[in-house]
Amino acid sequence: MTPKYAGFWIRLVADLIDSLLLSVAAWILEYALLGIFYGGWALYASKTGQDLPSFRNAFNALWMQVFNLGLYGVLAFPYYVWGQFKYGTTLGKKPLKIYVVSADDFGRITLKQSIIRCLGFIVSYLPFIAGYFMAGLHPRKQALHDLLAGTVSIRKKDVQTAAPAAV
Repeated sequence: MTPKYAGFWIRLVADLIDSLLLSVAAWILEYALLGIFYGGWALYASKTGQDLPSFRNAFNALWMQVFNLGLYGVLAFPYYVWGQFKYGTTLGKKPLKIYVVSADDFGRITLKQSIIRCLGFIVSYLPFIAGYFMAGLHPRKQALHDLLAGTVSIRKKDVQTAAPAAV
């Protein structure tokens, strides 16, 4: 039986869902951490008699974007690696019934494959997200990160509940 490969457009929708979830989580974490930092700064400023800028003016916009990108990466790495290794999917892929499996036997992926796949996202973005567009042209709908990790994204109705593959 040939599996139904998940194509470019359905995977794009799943990625947009995952990116939205991670962006909101990174944004909340960023403002929580900046709030804690600002609170400590305000306490210090009140004790030393210094003027304190408003929260809005306290942080450089470029620095905040870099900080948010770092937080996004810190959240995204375990989200994708563990989600795809343990469950075979992510919160964005699950409602669309997309699962990441080994390209060889369509079984669960190993932790090593999951890590390589996640790190491969970076390579797929360069240049101009060409590695992602490959999924629309490849016969098995594999993007560059799938080829690097030996994985494929498929759509399936029934999900196996077997234990994760060996590392």
